[in-house]
Amino acid sequence: MRAGVRAILTVAIIGAVVVGLWWYLHPFQSSCCDEPVAVPGVEVPARPADAFPMTVASVWDGDTLRATPQAPNDAMPTADEVRVRLIGIDTPELGDPSECGAEDARTHLATLAPEGSTLWAAFDVDPQDRYERYLLYLWTDDGRFINHELVAAGDAEAMAVEPNHAYATLFTSTEAAARAQDVGQWGVCG
Repeated sequence: MRAGVRAILTVAIIGAVVVGLWWYLHPFQSSCCDEPVAVPGVEVPARPADAFPMTVASVWDGDTLRATPQAPNDAMPTADEVRVRLIGIDTPELGDPSECGAEDARTHLATLAPEGSTLWAAFDVDPQDRYERYLLYLWTDDGRFINHELVAAGDAEAMAVEPNHAYATLFTSTEAAARAQDVGQWGVCG
């Protein structure tokens, strides 16, 4: 009996070493990043001059959150909390069951837009969708273009819905680069 326990422990230790070595040689690439995701040959637009500040209330999933405009303005004449849908992208859906990559997309958005943080928002053509969510492009307070970063990290795919297509070419080329490099969901979800 003692030899059997020793054999099991030996196999477990060897297995742990093999798994640890594999992870060391093939590290998990998290979609969350501390630095902006760079895509060679792609110029990411700076925050537009007409962007307005909003405070993040909560993140729902990888492309939807709730935020409050810091002051009513011509673009958004309310100071109430609103639902926001990021324009030009689509992330895997959370649910039961969630689609592959959904949790990573949500985590990445929550990292870029933590509760209480300031985001800068800009509209395209249509300000709302049929679900009365505000359709926005978002930048972090330090200038990172959130919609683009989610695509570049492989957490979102490009999705142009007319007439909101100001950055459709950017998102499409960025998605192609992420797919080619098997980044995020493109390397994990098949």
